[in-house]
Amino acid sequence: MRRFFFVLICYTLSLHATPTQLLKGWVQEFLSTKTQENIHFSFSKLEFAPYTLLGALGQTHSKKGTCVGVLFQGQLFKGFCVRGFNTLKLSKEHGELRLELVDSTPATPTTAPKETGYTLTFILKQGTFYLTSLAPLHQPQIYDTTAPTYAMSAVSDTLLAKLGTPAQSATPQAPQPSQSVAVMPHTAHMGDYTLSTTHSPKEQCVEIQKFQRTRGRFCIQGAGFVDFSAHAPYVELHFKPANAPAIALNFESFGGDLELKRYTQGEQVFYNQSTNDPHNTHPLPLNTLTPKALENLRLR
Repeated sequence: MRRFFFVLICYTLSLHATPTQLLKGWVQEFLSTKTQENIHFSFSKLEFAPYTLLGALGQTHSKKGTCVGVLFQGQLFKGFCVRGFNTLKLSKEHGELRLELVDSTPATPTTAPKETGYTLTFILKQGTFYLTSLAPLHQPQIYDTTAPTYAMSAVSDTLLAKLGTPAQSATPQAPQPSQSVAVMPHTAHMGDYTLSTTHSPKEQCVEIQKFQRTRGRFCIQGAGFVDFSAHAPYVELHFKPANAPAIALNFESFGGDLELKRYTQGEQVFYNQSTNDPHNTHPLPLNTLTPKALENLRLR
């Protein structure tokens, strides 16, 4: 009975805990320490409307780690916790969330200062932050995807070790279609639309049909990776040419048609409907987006 009341009291107190107190508790539990007095804490904060990113670093004489949470409408959601870092930097770049996890070693009379760690970027997709790239600190990316797989809560020591090793990187590799290798097509349905991928030695394509009639066909020449994701009312086309930055075309179903909302290649945005046409007075429907039309968007 006493244990029941103890658990009940702890649960009641947690309902009234501040975000900072919750972060401290996460770090304490993650580092397996018995009392918070043994941990030196530091905190960071970033506004990413309508969310607020909160980070807490904890360090004892033998352990160090960080936990990241997302504050939304007064509730703190746990993002992830990882070990081995004593610096956390939060920033927003090109509409993406950027995190630097750093382990800083100060200089000594015989050794230079040293920084190791990772740079992670996340994209906000339908209310969830997804990992889009990872790079060792101050080095090129070794994980980069236009079709995010890992939600923020999936980040862990194990995932960093897996993606942070080039030989084990989960970056989608561009398939090399040939006469002897068959690439299985990917097909999906969204309302009246059917989306499918096609592959050949000369080109890789995503085709969109409506009532079995082709409404749009987007291809890359030669070897490369093509894919799509369809979550009504949104469709995203993903292209990774063999020797060029990744391309993404984002559509939204509106008035029975798909309209272009965003067109990017690498970090360059060629079209963003919310800024280029905020009142949607000149929509770009799917059946008007020929290769020439996309080229005109790039040349604007």
